[in-house]
Amino acid sequence: MWMEVGNLREFAEQLERKILPPKAKQTPKYSRLEAEVRRERLILATIESVGEVGYSATTVREICRRAEVSPGLLRFHFSGKAELILHAYERLLNDFIAGIIEIVRHEDSEPRVRLAAFVEACFDPSGHSENRLAMMLAFWSELRQNPNIRGPAAEMFSSYRSELIEVIKEVALIEGNADEVDASLVAISLTSLVDGLWLERSVNPEGFSLEDARLACYGLLDGFLFCGTNEQWLQERAAGRNI
Repeated sequence: MWMEVGNLREFAEQLERKILPPKAKQTPKYSRLEAEVRRERLILATIESVGEVGYSATTVREICRRAEVSPGLLRFHFSGKAELILHAYERLLNDFIAGIIEIVRHEDSEPRVRLAAFVEACFDPSGHSENRLAMMLAFWSELRQNPNIRGPAAEMFSSYRSELIEVIKEVALIEGNADEVDASLVAISLTSLVDGLWLERSVNPEGFSLEDARLACYGLLDGFLFCGTNEQWLQERAAGRNI
């Protein structure tokens, strides 16, 4: 679901081949690349750097070295490191959101099945690379320190959260408790729990399993909706397990 670094590099190279005529490659290094290609390289370089050397060591100079562009070109496209972190995380997140929206909009599945599929997708290990987890930590760190990116960040999350709210409303309607369920609160609680579990797992991967994480989310949904979203959760709860 998430686009890996290798795929991003291949995309940038393909884009460069499509945009640039053969003769353009003979021009000086810092002027031969079209704007879209330069942006792609800078975003890719940021993802690579954060994944390999961490957030603190990912400086503007390091990003430019990896992207093979001058610091002046970086400042032409982005205001600085904070904006690059935002765009890099947005790139990774957009692939995830596209898959999530496809799941919750699936018309052939009943709402409870789509809600369970959302939880399963959130903890699919194939969709969470080391680079993605490193970018997640970097993004949240920058978000806390830099109020200028909080607005754009909120917009990023609003699209799939609004889709999730609609599915939760459908489930509550089926369960007969639509008047008692605040779908927006349920969605915020669920997505916050998902983020928190991944943040915890990124620093303490042995602390709990992905199955534990899924069951925690099913427990939250069961508490809010009384819908028995997942049979395994009901069995675990009946057995007295503490999540």
